[in-house]
Formats: sequence, C-alpha cells, structure tokens
Amino acid sequence: MISIVIPLFNEAENARLYPERLFPIAGPIIEQYGETYEYILVDDGSRDATLDELNKLRERQKSVIVIPHGINKGMGQAVRTGLAHASGNLIIMMDSDLTYRPEDITLLMEAFKNTDADCISASPYKGKDLATEISSPFRLFISKSVNFLYRTLLQDDLTCVSAIFRLYKKKALDELILESDNFEICAEIIAKLILNGKHVHEIGVRVYSREYGESKLNVRKEIINNLRILYKIFKAKYLGRKWQ
Repeated sequence: MISIVIPLFNEAENARLYPERLFPIAGPIIEQYGETYEYILVDDGSRDATLDELNKLRERQKSVIVIPHGINKGMGQAVRTGLAHASGNLIIMMDSDLTYRPEDITLLMEAFKNTDADCISASPYKGKDLATEISSPFRLFISKSVNFLYRTLLQDDLTCVSAIFRLYKKKALDELILESDNFEICAEIIAKLILNGKHVHEIGVRVYSREYGESKLNVRKEIINNLRILYKIFKAKYLGRKWQ
C-alpha cells in the first residue's frame, strides 16, 4: 500500500479541487504499479472551511482518512501526525496546494522502481526551467543559499532539501525521531536519512505557483529554524553528537 500524506492549513479552495485534480490522477497512477493506496489528509487547525471540505471528501472517497488537529500546531506536527497514521509501506508526501502536480507522482514511482532508494526527493533546481514560476527573486535567493549550506555540511549533491514532494520507504522513516514543528521538517527528514546512511535519490520536478490561497511560509522564522537544523547537522556529522 502507498499512503499519500497531505498536511493542510486554511486550504479550503484547494481541497475543493481534489475530486478533479488529485483523486482521478494519483489513484490510477499508483494502480498501474500494482499498489493500493490511501489518502491521509491532516487538517492542522484550519480557521476556514478546510475541515468541512475534507469531511465531504471522506464521504465521497472511501480511500480518504481525515485527521483533524483541532488547533494549529505547525506543518511539521501535521507531517508527523500524517506519518503516524499512515498504513502504507511507501509514503508519498504532497503539498496541499498542488504546486507539485499529482501527474508527477509517475516521476517518483519510476525513480523508485529504478533505484529502490529509501527516499526519492523532488527538486525544482535539478534541471533547466523547473523553477520559473517561483515569482519572488528574494525567496529564490534565500532558498538556493540555504540549500547550498545544507549541501556543504552534508557533503551531498542535493539541490533542494525543502521540497515536501517526496516518496519514502516507511521503514526508513520509522527509524527517525522527528522533532520539527514547522516547514523545516522536510530538511530534518532528509538530513537524518543521509546521516543514517540511507539512499536518497533526487530528481528534477517542475514546481508551479499556487492558484488559490496564500503561502503559510514565514521567511524570517524559517531562516532561523533552518539555521538550528544546520547547527544540529554540524554537531552530528563533525562533533559526533547523536541526532536521530
């Protein structure tokens, strides 16, 4: 089984798109590989109609499991909740706003089939013109700068540690103790996989601008959070400190 985990916070307009833009695409792709699937949709204390929309989806789609947080706890907590409720031996993590398209699940599946890696990670920087819809030059600069620091410390050729669009072997994730509450959860996961000697394979995937709603990313806050992760990587890799 493959568990498709999606954390959501104030994404009612995007959730309404799932019957047309997610379910009819993701499910058949996975079935082509002989797998069953489930959708783990985690509502992280949304203040709009997101939870109502998810409950409607659950009534219409038997493969949907809805997990409500009640209060907003942060994307990292939502990811951890989704992983805790996932039954699949493989996990596909996706953005709620579909900025990585469900069609590109094929790219994850093909890469996994060819490599048997513990993690297939998407990157809009691994290939030409895959990040053209990132509209803010400042955000692009910050993202590439932070990724350079991760690449240097981890001594790995990854071009993007922050993309949520990934396929994981669940048994590899089960070995990790995750602690991040916010967007830096993606960097924490991939750093710990690499430090634990797991096989991480990166592929180029186009990222699109969101159609509805606003990004929840607080750039200043995430810079600080990522600096904390970088410091923990430094201690683990170069000072021999334990970081599971």
